[in-house]
Amino acid sequence: MLQGKTRASGPRGSLGGALRRLRGNRRGSAIAMMAAGLIPAIAALGSAIDAGRIYIVKSQLQTGVDAAALAGARAFSVSGTASNSRESQVAAYFSGNFPDTYMGVTNLKVAPAFTVIKDINTTTVVATATLPMSFMRLFGFMQQPVRATARAAINPHPLEVMMVLDNTGSLKANLPRDSNGVVKTRITALKDAAKSFNEILFQGGDTRKDLAMGYVMYDITVNVGKLLTDWRSSSVRQMFGFNDVVANTYGGTWPSNKLGWKGCVFGDDTVKDLTATLTYRDPNAWDIDRTLPGEGAHPPVKPYFIPPMYVPQMPGNAVATGAKANPSSAYYSVANVEPNNNLYKLHPSYYDQMLNLDFYGNQFANNPYREAFYDAYIDLNDNAAKADNDVIVRADNGGFYDPSSNPWNFTTRTGTQFRVRYDRIPQFNNWKDATEYTVNPLGGSVDDGARNKTEFPSPNWQCPEAATKVDYGRSRSFYDDVIDRQNAAIYPANGTLHHAGLLWGYRLLVRDDVFKRTPPRGQEEPKRALVFMTDGETALGTSQNGYDDRTWTFYGNYADSPISSSRGGLIGQSERRFAKTCAALQAEDNAPKVYIVALTTTDRNTLAMFEQCAPGHVYQTSDTATLKAAFDDIASELVDLHLVQ
Repeated sequence: MLQGKTRASGPRGSLGGALRRLRGNRRGSAIAMMAAGLIPAIAALGSAIDAGRIYIVKSQLQTGVDAAALAGARAFSVSGTASNSRESQVAAYFSGNFPDTYMGVTNLKVAPAFTVIKDINTTTVVATATLPMSFMRLFGFMQQPVRATARAAINPHPLEVMMVLDNTGSLKANLPRDSNGVVKTRITALKDAAKSFNEILFQGGDTRKDLAMGYVMYDITVNVGKLLTDWRSSSVRQMFGFNDVVANTYGGTWPSNKLGWKGCVFGDDTVKDLTATLTYRDPNAWDIDRTLPGEGAHPPVKPYFIPPMYVPQMPGNAVATGAKANPSSAYYSVANVEPNNNLYKLHPSYYDQMLNLDFYGNQFANNPYREAFYDAYIDLNDNAAKADNDVIVRADNGGFYDPSSNPWNFTTRTGTQFRVRYDRIPQFNNWKDATEYTVNPLGGSVDDGARNKTEFPSPNWQCPEAATKVDYGRSRSFYDDVIDRQNAAIYPANGTLHHAGLLWGYRLLVRDDVFKRTPPRGQEEPKRALVFMTDGETALGTSQNGYDDRTWTFYGNYADSPISSSRGGLIGQSERRFAKTCAALQAEDNAPKVYIVALTTTDRNTLAMFEQCAPGHVYQTSDTATLKAAFDDIASELVDLHLVQ
């Protein structure tokens, strides 16, 4: 019985033991377990990879429609198939950000829509695509649809913009090579950026009835004189033979009369050493606010005039004894420096009248030539025995003029009167016929100071082209032409005075009671902006071969210390006038918003001055791309271009 029970129980014990042994034996079971566990792991990994691909495609698709919507909004006014149309711009900007085969997508579709709702121009771009799956195909997920939408809006409103553009010679310098390997000069990049600015303001079209623009080009002066005299003839003082009836009668007006006035002006009457308090208007400082020359107690301005002048070959710190008394010396030869020679000939038939006729009977008070000739040649008068080469002689008898005996005082207009002998000028072979002095529109198109110069000599040397007053009804092509043909680097030259450009940009913009414009009827008060562009700090070439009386500025001759108690204080006082002018602008009703684009400008004091004038709106740019981006950003803000979805 015992054996039978054992047999009976033997097989059951044998099976249970086998099972127990099987459970306890772990050899080879890990492979099966891993295989079973890899299935969900692979699914999770594949899902993560494909989810990442979906995210990347979705993000890039959104970038594409955002760029396309903004581009379409900028070109809203132009429809059709032309390259500048809103449809073409949407397609170009979308494909530039999302190529057709990006990440292997298929069925890519882009649908723009352009609508006007309550006077708001709206561009909507919807893009859809199908993204094939990679790992998730193993689990039956073959593809994933992706969609992105962007909506950009522009809210048109009356807009008045004054562009103040630096035209100094430094703009001929090259900028760094751009992303396409192209090298552009600063002025070329400025022209391109300014025209892109116009394109955004005009929303790609050529007309916009509620937009008014103006331009002021500047270097050491500005050309606003004809705008002033069109308003009030007495706003600019008359200079004999330059901008008066004599000039008009005997020579005609500029440009046919190359010795006539082109239209630039010197700064307003002012006082030296203005106080530092920006909101304080120093008495008799007429060069820091909105009032205009000839208005009320504001004195008229002088027409900008540069007399015949040159830089001597003999260095100013090494003038030999007796050199100035010797007409053959190197003192009367011309140095090879920039600028060197602005010696222009007077009219061959009228030079004696220009120099010696007291036409107005006021002791030559408004004769632009006599003081310059006296200062240039009085040192020849060293000895009565050698008077035959003297340029300055007695007015009464033509004899020896003794500068040590009661000489003429140009301030009090008293003393011994003199006559200028034009026929005795030493080394007259250095003198040249005056040029027309229209700015060369190609100035600065190449980085070469010997090419595309605005040739002188001229009484209008360094005078930019005429300012364009702010007005409605002009086409975009009109403004593009101003940028291309009237805005250029001017050289040879010797300085940059930001105050001149800002002051007159401010006045031409806010004084719409004088410089009249008519906004469209039934619209709100216009938004106003002043966009100021420069490539450097306030600067002057103050010493020409050791002579500081050969430098002319907005304020007069540098050697006369016209706005500061010392010659070296001119730069600081000019910048103080810039700051005070900007403070006056900021205090205006409906004050214009100021934007400053500083190209390659690194001077800390200059940048601080700019930031004080345009808080939060100073664009430091260094190359073609950042310059264009700055102008585009300003234009987008002015037209209120923004994404709403």
